[in-house]
Amino acid sequence: MILSYIYNILKFKKWELFFLITIVISLKWSTIIILRPDINYLTELHKCPTCFGTSACDYIHEVDITFRDFYSAFSYYFGVKNVFFGTFNTSKVILKKLAQSFELNEFDRMLCENVNFSYICPMNTEKTDNQIDVNFYKLIEKQVSLSFTQDHFSRLRLCPNVRHLNDLLHPIYFSNKNVDSETLDINIWTLTVLNPEPLFLQILSADKNWPVPKYFGACGRIIIEEYVGLPLTAYYNEPWLNRAKIASSLLNAAHTFTYGNENFGFYLTDISADNIAVDLKYNAKFIDLENVIIVDKNLTSKEKPPKWNELHVNADDLSCPECLVFSSVEICNHKISDHNYYAICKILLSLNTNNSVLTGGLLHDIPANILKQYSNIQYLIRQCVNPDGPLTRITAGMELKQLLDIVIQ
Repeated sequence: MILSYIYNILKFKKWELFFLITIVISLKWSTIIILRPDINYLTELHKCPTCFGTSACDYIHEVDITFRDFYSAFSYYFGVKNVFFGTFNTSKVILKKLAQSFELNEFDRMLCENVNFSYICPMNTEKTDNQIDVNFYKLIEKQVSLSFTQDHFSRLRLCPNVRHLNDLLHPIYFSNKNVDSETLDINIWTLTVLNPEPLFLQILSADKNWPVPKYFGACGRIIIEEYVGLPLTAYYNEPWLNRAKIASSLLNAAHTFTYGNENFGFYLTDISADNIAVDLKYNAKFIDLENVIIVDKNLTSKEKPPKWNELHVNADDLSCPECLVFSSVEICNHKISDHNYYAICKILLSLNTNNSVLTGGLLHDIPANILKQYSNIQYLIRQCVNPDGPLTRITAGMELKQLLDIVIQ
């Protein structure tokens, strides 16, 4: 009788579909439970020293790669970016391999085919003492000073020259004092070739209030960093005052990256809503630091380009309102550039943007009562995007942040 009853239910297509979906989901999650991620497989420690380091190897096994939702499970089994979610000491973390699998394989192939690197080839099981003396610090210098037009992997640029490279890398050397110097240089060189994000997370430490995730360390070809929160796009429809808090933190980040270090300026060339996450206090943090131009501010008089002390101003392309147009060479030829303000205001805050991600900008639909009391908001946003008056883009951005802070308070 029971079987007959079930049969009659399944005769209806909607119940058949429901039954099928239930089976698929059950099989999927049972597979996930059985096939738990293998942290040893992910680290690929056998590829060191051409890896990202071993600073987190003592405790990486304490990281629980959990599938807290469908997205994290999908990312592990089907994602191409090699990004995984987990928990460490009750805190949410993200594990990254920093490149797609084919890029990592191509890098390994390059190592094994180059006679100079054959002794560190991951597939070379017969290690030899007759290794060629390779100066990896010189290779780091070469990698970070490549021409902007050259086809290459590296996304880190130090300009106009690399004379103070050691000063830039000092925080990394200091925090890895227990690592052999040659091994550390190989780790750093590997990152400059594949993805320099961990270098920036150590140079611009979250512990010193830089708007980036906290860096927990590396083990083989996995790094562990703080899970900040949802991406900026998730806050598009938040109450306006909450969005104003985020916008204020974005403008603060523009100032910090430009002026926060007296020796170097950091200019982010891949700013997008997808590369920014927001914490529970509505602070924006930059979670993808793969493409950054670093300008050495301390040049001798002979080294300074002709317009070194003039503010570099990005010229907006009026024929392409949605385009972020800039010259990497011009950024390098000036001590200070307005690039960070330009990118943040144009891509994230512009009220005229028509892109499908942030239509009307993060500060869209300003409440009428706020516009009435603070009518300067729209003007300052426009001046930060494309200044046409007495204000520079940086000044407009700073005044906009001050005004938003007043409104918030």
